Amino acid sequence: MAELKYARDVKRLLEPIFESMLNVAELESLTFRLQRVADGANGRGLPADTIIRTNDTWARWQVLGEEGGSGSLRLNDGVDALIRFMQGELQDFIAESHFGWGELRVPRNLP
Repeated sequence: MAELKYARDVKRLLEPIFESMLNVAELESLTFRLQRVADGANGRGLPADTIIRTNDTWARWQVLGEEGGSGSLRLNDGVDALIRFMQGELQDFIAESHFGWGELRVPRNLP
């Protein structure tokens, strides 16, 4: 994959992670955005053409009414590391949520 630079590219890379770890009802309720860390948890999503830099952006999501999010995205670590990081962040969220309490969900299609 080409260098990750724009919000649209990062979001496109991360979306399949949700598809591989959430069930149909959870996916239908999913809202997902990238936002600047400096804006806090309630910041607005970034426009698609926003340039993303390592450690200045994080992912925020809501599934079945529960809010979650990642730590800051480290794009300099490469695509594989970013995917694994997000899989871990989503797994932690699922295991701590009301809908998936204690569940271990392995991505169905590991890259």
